[in-house]
Amino acid sequence: MAIGLLCSLGFCATAVACTTSRGYPMNFDKTYSSSPPSERRFMDYDSTVANFSACSVPGLYDMALTLDMPGLRPAGTISYDGMTLPVYDYADDSPLIGFAFMQVIGWSAQPVTPGSTTPYVMDIAATERPKADFNFRAYAFSRGTPMRTYEMSGSLKIDAPDFPSLGLTIPLRINLKFPHVTCPLLDAAEDLRDVDFAELSAPGSTAGERVVAIRMDCGADTPRARISLHDAADPGNTGSQLTPSPGSDAGGVRVQLMRAGSEVQFGQQWDFDPGVGGMHNHEFTARYIRTTETLTPGIIKGEAVLNVDYW
Repeated sequence: MAIGLLCSLGFCATAVACTTSRGYPMNFDKTYSSSPPSERRFMDYDSTVANFSACSVPGLYDMALTLDMPGLRPAGTISYDGMTLPVYDYADDSPLIGFAFMQVIGWSAQPVTPGSTTPYVMDIAATERPKADFNFRAYAFSRGTPMRTYEMSGSLKIDAPDFPSLGLTIPLRINLKFPHVTCPLLDAAEDLRDVDFAELSAPGSTAGERVVAIRMDCGADTPRARISLHDAADPGNTGSQLTPSPGSDAGGVRVQLMRAGSEVQFGQQWDFDPGVGGMHNHEFTARYIRTTETLTPGIIKGEAVLNVDYW
């Protein structure tokens, strides 16, 4: 829409409707004790404010709202607060999120779609100090099933073609936190069979392989975690051979751990996301490995710690 012209005594100048704009970041951060059991139930909302002020020419002005929220997927609509509100998710177990923009107070809310530009009309009234104030809101809805914590971030860009220098880009962050699914772990201890010198005749030779399984009991819940294995006697060990623990007196031999046919690397994480609950076994193979030291008879012991970081 075109802005007006002020003319006096043969002199005409373009009148700038507004000379100041402000916007504030939104940080929708909330912790929940549980996931609501009802499907598509309103949970909460957060908002940020923006305004155009120091306006000299009242009237209606076009705006363009561009919402950028990478990773969100369409998940249908929800009827809420007089709106048919499109909602989005980040994953199958994330909350449902909807967005709306409104001039305050007394104007209707306009749903805003991520990844596209939404038109909006700003109404600057003829008051003593003409201005326009806005709310941008993010709404959270339940899924009816257990939800997990996901952090989402993006931005809202507000443009007004009649005064392009006042455009705003507002940072957005959504972090709705839910309890992690955790699973009891059952300790495992295994004795390797006795071996003789001939089976460990040279450095690097191995013998006495045995599977060691650590059981995780998750019940009906679906776990998701990052798992790492560590040497209990030497937390800084990044190899695959356990440091001899108290009670060891054999020389030239250590206990080595394998996973899925390859040597483990202590401290390295891997993802665990089975998609189902129940009982899960984390299997490793323990074996003797000859070192470069002199081989002497006796007992060799080692202890590893499985670290499970749920998310």
